[in-house]
Formats: sequence, structure tokens, C-alpha cells
Amino acid sequence: MLSGKCQAVSTDTQSLERRRSSASGRASSLGIFYMLISATCFSFMSFGTKLMYMHSNITAFEGVYIRGLVMVVLNLAYAWRLGLDVLSVPSGLEKIIWIRTIVGTIDICLNFIANKLLPVSIASSLYYAYPIITSCGGYIFLKEKIGKYESLGMLTSFAGMLLVIFYSQQGTMSTESIPLQYYLPSIATSFTSAGIFLILRKIGQQVHFLVNPTWFGIVQSVTVTPIWLTLRSSGEPYHITLRGSFVVLIMCLGGWLGQVFMNKSLQLEKAGRVAAVGYIQIPLLFLCDAFYFRVNIKWQVILGSVLIIICNFTVGILRMLNVID
Repeated sequence: MLSGKCQAVSTDTQSLERRRSSASGRASSLGIFYMLISATCFSFMSFGTKLMYMHSNITAFEGVYIRGLVMVVLNLAYAWRLGLDVLSVPSGLEKIIWIRTIVGTIDICLNFIANKLLPVSIASSLYYAYPIITSCGGYIFLKEKIGKYESLGMLTSFAGMLLVIFYSQQGTMSTESIPLQYYLPSIATSFTSAGIFLILRKIGQQVHFLVNPTWFGIVQSVTVTPIWLTLRSSGEPYHITLRGSFVVLIMCLGGWLGQVFMNKSLQLEKAGRVAAVGYIQIPLLFLCDAFYFRVNIKWQVILGSVLIIICNFTVGILRMLNVID
């Protein structure tokens, strides 16, 4: 009798562990899926930003201001519909929320400047060193393990990124014709973005996923206001076409959705793993350069993009199947 009860308890325990493992796997897969959506939305933001410069004389800081203002309005409207207060920050999290908003503001300003100085595909290739930095930072600061499959995937993705950078520069322009400082904003964003991912992962589910992007939008809009007012004080009138107005809308919506899904993703999965999914922006933006901006693309660049996509999808599938933790 006692033996039968022990077996029943053991069976129930194993069943509970399987359910927990299954729930954890689903949450992780959902986190990866959310980051995939986020990366796609951020691609639209970058594409819209480049078009904004082509069809208007809006400066990078004005673009950041408009994006932040729209983000705040949309977040507050969404929160109002859900009946949430996203302006209240739980006690003890005020400092880390402020750090996130400040680092995020620096990051988005650098991002807009980079997209103005370089083709979006080149800018994104330099920028996307951040998943490697995020994984290393997650290992050092958050004690997150890096498995052998993930390590192999990151290294292969990084090799693909190097192919994209090297051959895209050869195929589109001479690197000597571009001042070195033009590449610095994109490289700097790889570090600021890694910092953002680590901070958001540290915050986790302690706040609603709308809280971070709401305060981020407020701080970035307020911070850049004196900058763009000073730049516009020369009295130069605004010039924007109808198409320019449309692409500004695409930029704002892409940025808002990218932020929302990024925050949801980092509440469910490790920073290093979901950051690698962001590599998908590189081939998407190369398609934009090839088919819209008419930039010549070599087959080596396509190979690099394929490596990036295959590696990230393979890691995602292995995670869904619980082959890796």
C-alpha cells in the first residue's frame, strides 16, 4: 500500500515537472517569436527613417522627438484601454528605469544619425554586433549560461555579419570615400543596445511591458527638444512631401511596435538568446537597399544573410523542441 502511494506521488511529481518544462518551453518560444516581430518592426523603422531624410528636411533629433511623442501617445492610449497605470513605477525600480531611458535615448539618437550617414544595410550590419555583446554581458552580469548550440549559432551569425559588412562595402562604395567617424554611431549603438537588453532582462516582469517604452518615449522627447530647437533656430522652413509624411508614420509605428514586442520578449526569454534573433534585420534591410534604393549586392552578401537567418531559426526551433535549455 505504501509503495503504491510512493509511486503515485513520484508519478505526480514527474507529471508536474513535465508541465512546468512544457510551460517554460512555450514561454521561451513565445519570447523568441516576439523578438522576431520586434526586429521586423524595427526594420520598417530604419527604412522609414532613411526615406524621411530623402523626402523632408527633418533632422535626426526631430525624428527622435516625433517618434518619442507618438510612442507616448500610443502607449497611453493602449494602457487606457487596458485600464492600466503605466506612469507609476514600483518602489525600488526607479533608478534602473531611469538608466534604461537615458541609455535608450542615447541609443535612438545614434541610430537615427547612423541611418542618415550610411545606407541602412551597412548601418544595421555594424550595429548588429550587439547580440554578441549582449550574450557576453548576460553571462557576466546576469549569470545566464551560453550553451554550445547558442555559442555555435552566435559565431556563425557573426561570421555571416562579417561577410555582409566586407562585401557590401566592396559592392556599394569605396570605404576610403567615407570618413571614419561616419561608422562610429552604428558601432556605438551596438554597445548601447546591449546595455538596454541587459537592463530590460534584469527588470523582467516586475513592471508591465508598456511601462518601459512609455517612460522611454517621454524622456527621449524631452531630452532632444532643446537640441532640435537649437538646430532649427536658423529659421530654415520645413519641407516635407506627402510621401515623407507617410514614411514618418511608418517610422513611428515601426518604432512603437518594435519597442512593445521587445519588452514582451525580454520578459519571457534570456537576453542573449532573443538578441540574436535581431540579426534578421540585416537581410531585410539589404532587400530594402537592393530593391528600393538600388544598391548593388554581391552573392557573398546574400550568403552572409542566409547564414544569419538559418542560425537564428535553428536555435529557435531547438529551443521550441526543448533540445536546448
